[in-house]
Amino acid sequence: MLTLRLHSSLRPSLLVASACVVALAACGSSTEPVVDYSAQPVVRAYLYAGEPVSDIQLTWTTTLAAEDTIPIPINDANVVLRRNGVTYTLVKAPGDSGYYRYVGNDLVVRVGDVFSLEANVAGLTLTATTKVPAPPGAVSLSSDTVKIPDFASIVPGLRPDIAAARLTIRWPGSSGALYYVTVENLETTRTPVIDTTGAIRFIGGRLIFPPTAADSFQIVGPMLTYLGRHRLRVFRINEEYAQLYASRQQDSRDLNEPLTNIHGGLGVFSAFASDTARFVAVRQ
Repeated sequence: MLTLRLHSSLRPSLLVASACVVALAACGSSTEPVVDYSAQPVVRAYLYAGEPVSDIQLTWTTTLAAEDTIPIPINDANVVLRRNGVTYTLVKAPGDSGYYRYVGNDLVVRVGDVFSLEANVAGLTLTATTKVPAPPGAVSLSSDTVKIPDFASIVPGLRPDIAAARLTIRWPGSSGALYYVTVENLETTRTPVIDTTGAIRFIGGRLIFPPTAADSFQIVGPMLTYLGRHRLRVFRINEEYAQLYASRQQDSRDLNEPLTNIHGGLGVFSAFASDTARFVAVRQ
């Protein structure tokens, strides 16, 4: 049996998605032979309220048996967005990345907009629709300053007081909605705190935390990567992305085809809206 598995996380500047074809072992000691498959196009397309359209990527599926499992970018697709009967043609971003963007200044992504996406790839037509959700609402912080102990100077055996290093973020949550928090260091010259570990993804001064259904989140100073000024954003996740995120949590013994809202291919086309707050991280 061949099963498609879609791996996805949040935004490469905040989320990365790819697709793999997995040959599963049959029950008992025998195994099924690996059969040929036709590569399928994968769409990872995100719109952000109030931001330019630049986070739309197309790639081909690949197999886990392949020596290089990095998805092959699709650089020759025709990609358009449509809203209220108006068509916006995207162009390929520079380089060999499979990314497409809109370069005009007449497209503003607004809360409540309904967009359709169409991509023509190697004779295939891929389509999808998404609606830009409402932002989570005003984000409040328990403090505008996080005081981080200098762990290098702590006397062995003494537990540092990290109460001042805790920052609680709150927003008006909605029942059934999912949110995720990002923290971006705004300093040009960065002073490291300590190495980050765990489930937090670090990308060039940006921390991206896993989705939550709660209306609050707590950051402890050692989670941060650098001292200085930070911009914190709380994103509300659209329904189709929430479903995709849930479907990716699979046991390797029971792989299933991932949820997708792309007709004619695989992947996800979704939209996000956010609210922003700022704080400063300093040495205690």
